Amino acid sequence: MINRIKRLPFSIIALGMVFTVSTRLFSAELNTGDIQNDVMDVTLFRGAANNTWFEVYFNAVPTEGSENLEMQSLDVDLRPERDVTLHVEIYNPSASIPLIITPGGNGDTDGFGGFARNVAASAPELKVIIYDRRNLGKSEVSFGSEPQMVEEGEDLHVLIDRLGVRPASLYGMSSGGRSNLILAARYPEDIAALVLAPLTGGPLASARLAEEYFLKYLNDEILSTMEHISESPITSIEELSETPLWDAYLARNTDEFRERFFNSNFDEFRSAMKASGNHLRDTGDQVALGVYDSELAQLKTPATLILHHGSYIDYLHPITNSRAATTLISNSSLEFAPYLPEIINVLVPFVKTHTPSLSQ
Repeated sequence: MINRIKRLPFSIIALGMVFTVSTRLFSAELNTGDIQNDVMDVTLFRGAANNTWFEVYFNAVPTEGSENLEMQSLDVDLRPERDVTLHVEIYNPSASIPLIITPGGNGDTDGFGGFARNVAASAPELKVIIYDRRNLGKSEVSFGSEPQMVEEGEDLHVLIDRLGVRPASLYGMSSGGRSNLILAARYPEDIAALVLAPLTGGPLASARLAEEYFLKYLNDEILSTMEHISESPITSIEELSETPLWDAYLARNTDEFRERFFNSNFDEFRSAMKASGNHLRDTGDQVALGVYDSELAQLKTPATLILHHGSYIDYLHPITNSRAATTLISNSSLEFAPYLPEIINVLVPFVKTHTPSLSQ
């Protein structure tokens, strides 16, 4: 194994480069463990385990009846439109109301499929679809030329067409919500209703997520707002394969997809990481990370529901940003839903009200 990049905790000076924060707030941040904690998984941004939704979403405990649900597993080739094949799982495949769930973090169907299953068990009329985005889980590796959330939004547009579920309701968790917002901005006809749970925003989310997901791979292009100690810079696909995230990806994937990973161009990978990281950094002063306020105001989605767990100590998904989003997005509302029963009570009626049944 190669030595990994070690990241120092944010200092007051480093944070000051991004935004102004009081000593009291900074101290509270460190004490909450919202950014640093002992529960780690390579598919999640560090800090997720302190969110009340962690057990709801990740490796969710099965609810009554969920283990007996019918599930259809597919590998959907999006070519020629998109140079990628996505792994898809569908619960209640014969149901008529489509709900597509996009996991958060670097999450996949292995980690978040239990949540999808629990939602499907609560509403047999919902065709609950969850999928691995490119470069995650069992989907294919493909480094595009646009920022990752843009590539993912374009992928989802073609996937909706392949599955024949237009218009569908979309449920996006954190980073999944960001790619869903790209789809909403570019292809409003794909969406019957949009759920953001939670919405990511703010300067801390911008700085931390840009670095955690992308910029940490640019070892010789250290940006002034980040602090690194690089003992052994990653300079090849082979070394990249030994990092926790990509090692986990390769362990879950097919021989064919692993071969494509190792045949990838490392410079193209670095270019994709730089574009994606800078995209998040550039929107730290906007309401929703990765999206400009003017784009939110122009969304034509028929209905948008923003869900929040209700805790004020979440600097990656601040309540203030969720509230602000409702002033920009037409036909939007905010609800607090910290646990599965509350989520189901709000989500199912919302989806059923706004999503037309598929033609059988």
